[in-house]
Amino acid sequence: NLLLKLRNLLLKLRNLLLKLRNMLLEWRNLLLELRNLLLELKNLLLELKEPAPEEEAAKEEAQEEMEENVVDVNEEAAEETKEEEQTEAVVQMTEDFNKVDMEEPLPDSPEALTAKQEAAIREQMLLDMAPIHEKILTEIEEVTTFEDGIKRPYFHVKELERVQLKNWKNYLNVVIEKKDVLRTITLFERCLIACAFYEGFWIKYINFMNAIDKEETSKIYRRACMVHLVKKPYVHLNWAAFEEERGCLEVAREALDHIDKGMPGLIAVILRRAGLERRSGNIEQGGDILKLAIENCRGRETRDFWIMKFVGYLQYSAKDIPAARKFLTEQIERNPRNKKLYVRLLDLEHSSGTNYPNSAAVVSVFDKALTSSLTIEEKAGFSHRRLTFLEEFGDDVSAIISAYDDHNKNWKTVLDEKKKESSVPPRDYKRRDNYNHNRNYNRDRGYNRDRNYNHQSNYNQNNNFNNQAQGGGAGGGF
Repeated sequence: NLLLKLRNLLLKLRNLLLKLRNMLLEWRNLLLELRNLLLELKNLLLELKEPAPEEEAAKEEAQEEMEENVVDVNEEAAEETKEEEQTEAVVQMTEDFNKVDMEEPLPDSPEALTAKQEAAIREQMLLDMAPIHEKILTEIEEVTTFEDGIKRPYFHVKELERVQLKNWKNYLNVVIEKKDVLRTITLFERCLIACAFYEGFWIKYINFMNAIDKEETSKIYRRACMVHLVKKPYVHLNWAAFEEERGCLEVAREALDHIDKGMPGLIAVILRRAGLERRSGNIEQGGDILKLAIENCRGRETRDFWIMKFVGYLQYSAKDIPAARKFLTEQIERNPRNKKLYVRLLDLEHSSGTNYPNSAAVVSVFDKALTSSLTIEEKAGFSHRRLTFLEEFGDDVSAIISAYDDHNKNWKTVLDEKKKESSVPPRDYKRRDNYNHNRNYNRDRGYNRDRNYNHQSNYNQNNNFNNQAQGGGAGGGF
């Protein structure tokens, strides 16, 4: 009962609030009507007081011109006043400072300065520092974007993002263009804290410093190679070339030895070491470096490469043809199935003569190759090359005839068969693969078609069976 009474009271209160709302809306409408009436009255009064259109336009134009003239006069007067005030301030300050200098000599201690002297000195210092301040502000505006782009100014083993690297590169380029050496060096040192493992920034720093101070460039090379870029051969090779150009051969050897110990077996480093000794006049030491590379290398191809380099070094740099011939003969005895060794020995004998090749030595190499354990095809190639050499440089006709007889009897058939094999067109496996693919596709397609047909037939049979079952049920069952 209490709840019902409470509900009735709330309903009555709601009705009263609705009546009050309606009364407020009526009052609002009345106020709006009153507002409209007042606006109409205002418009009528304005129409009564409004002058002619032409007179009003003329007055407005005159007033606008007057205002513009007043504004221009005021602006000009303000600018003139400002310039005069600045000029007067500078003149007054200069006069005060001159007076201080001329009439009142400055005392020995700063504590003895008068207020006037101190003010004059401060003003003069501000005048002197104003251009420097403006220059610094301009430089700060130029580099603010780059400074904001530096997210990691400290060293970390984690790689920097490409955006960071590009920001450092562009920042360096902008500062280098200013041609301020001290500022550029400072920025490079900052950059190499975060980018210590990036070879490109060290090379950029070295190229910049190379035109300024050679000794400082050498220190940068040492710091880069010995501390940060221990396993970067490119910068080590550049350091060795730089020191060799300066005449510091010991430092160049130190750079090459350092990278050779850190990354042994690099072809470019070993060749540079041998070349350094050769250019220094130490022919024997250069040969020892190449010979040691042959002993320490792994793999047949790498060994053949170093053998050819060592033979070329003995032939052209050391001018020791017998040593080169002996070395190649030993290598052929050690590896008689290596065709490259026979070819290099042929070239050595062919070019060992001053004006004309030694035909007997060259023919002996051919005979050694034909009696070795090379393959039949390789021997046939050497036999054909022997015929060509004897035709061009042979002195004995009987030797040429015997070489032709031996070639026709033992090796010509091998070359003919090889030519026949090379003349047979290659089999078109792609076409065969396409044929098999199409056949498999058609077979799968037929299988799917038959499967769909069987599925549809079974479905129709089941559908008929269900219809019969429904019909039989209506007639009383089976």
